[in-house]
Amino acid sequence: MPSKDKGPRRPSWPERLIIVFAYLAIIQQWLSRLSVAKRIVLGVVLYYVLALSAFAAFSGNACAVTVNGNVVAIAADEGTAREALSGLIRLKSDQSGWSVAVSEKISYRGIKVKQEDILDCDSLAERLDNALTFTQNSTAIVVNGETKVCVAQKKDAEELLAWLKSVFPTETGEQLEFKERIELVEAPADLQSVLDLETAKNVVLLGARKIQQYTVKDGDTLWDIARSVKIDMDQIEFTNPGLDPERLSIGQVLNLSKEHPLITVLATREVTLEEDTPYDVEVRTDDNLLYGEKMIIRRGVPGKRLVTYRIIRENGFETEREVLDQKILSESTPEVVARGSLNLLASRGGNGRLNWPCAGGIVSYFGMRSGRMHEGIDIGAGYGYKVVASAGGTIIGAGWSGGYGNIIEISHGGGLVTKYAHLSSINVKRGQTVERGQLIGYVGSTGRSTGPHLHFEVLINGEPRNPVNYLP
Repeated sequence: MPSKDKGPRRPSWPERLIIVFAYLAIIQQWLSRLSVAKRIVLGVVLYYVLALSAFAAFSGNACAVTVNGNVVAIAADEGTAREALSGLIRLKSDQSGWSVAVSEKISYRGIKVKQEDILDCDSLAERLDNALTFTQNSTAIVVNGETKVCVAQKKDAEELLAWLKSVFPTETGEQLEFKERIELVEAPADLQSVLDLETAKNVVLLGARKIQQYTVKDGDTLWDIARSVKIDMDQIEFTNPGLDPERLSIGQVLNLSKEHPLITVLATREVTLEEDTPYDVEVRTDDNLLYGEKMIIRRGVPGKRLVTYRIIRENGFETEREVLDQKILSESTPEVVARGSLNLLASRGGNGRLNWPCAGGIVSYFGMRSGRMHEGIDIGAGYGYKVVASAGGTIIGAGWSGGYGNIIEISHGGGLVTKYAHLSSINVKRGQTVERGQLIGYVGSTGRSTGPHLHFEVLINGEPRNPVNYLP
């Protein structure tokens, strides 16, 4: 079968050189017949013709686009490559609404390639888009020396910071400032990192760019949602400013984030209050009463004091309350209680019942409160008053725990655990053994608390029980 006609054969490089030298010999003989002046003119013309031919032969048939020294695309020619880049920059500028530039160093050079390696306009633009970093002028919000958020303009950054100070409820006389060192730095930034104002607000407030959302369903309570998504109720309230936890509506969308905000708003104020000072409880043993029974011989009377506090709140939560000055207006009168000792109540989980962890009366009881379970009792006590172990045991927890604030947990054996929350300070460590009545901390208002008091819980095998049933 005859072979397919492929057209005339192209000469090889050695054959091309022979042809060139043959032409040069003919030209040399022809020039020898001309005058000197004509030979000079023709020599110059031939030099430029040969130079241009050599440049065309060795510069190639296409244009290589290099980014920081690396070839990223092949265009038909430099003009096509430059036009593709200009069009890409115009498109990015139109999309962002701001002037866009390229951060890398771009260069162009001739290259010899196969025709099929040369990219069409669309492929060329796509290749450049993937290889280049497009930037725009921006303002970075720098927190303690680290860039956290970039916005388009300085006024956007200033508006964001002003908005952040207005997110959390404020008290009269509070001085607002940021806990961290904040700087606004104007510099080019990658287009992908420059956020619009509303997105930047969420990132700063919620501490993450990707925020999980939850849509409220029929029958949902904030307590149920917090348990299902394993996020503290206080954190959910924080990430949804203005949320009323008692008034959720079906279809309401909640932002959920376990991250901490990027910037902390400090609110500081001084306030002078007249407070009750709790009375001590004197317990006397009475052999005529059954164990667990008690009889009040004399009721206690709280005292009065005038106290000045410096209160510090971080993002709406009180974290510190310092007593600056106090004046005792009237002394408290101790309460005298007779307690029986005739028998033991083994069903209560031990050989004895629990002591009161601090002086003061109950201001909130165990049970349902505002639509959710209150798993302990609140004992009214002034800031800084002593908290003692209600029975001997081992410290199994001592530190910060969300809405509880500073909390201590004591295991007393037999599955009995007591908790002491909202403490101003902690005087024991995890693993430490304590005796009944031993000082473990001081009353405070840390965590989710409306004022100084002790939140006290009793758990049997992990189940909350009414502490009143275990106190004298």
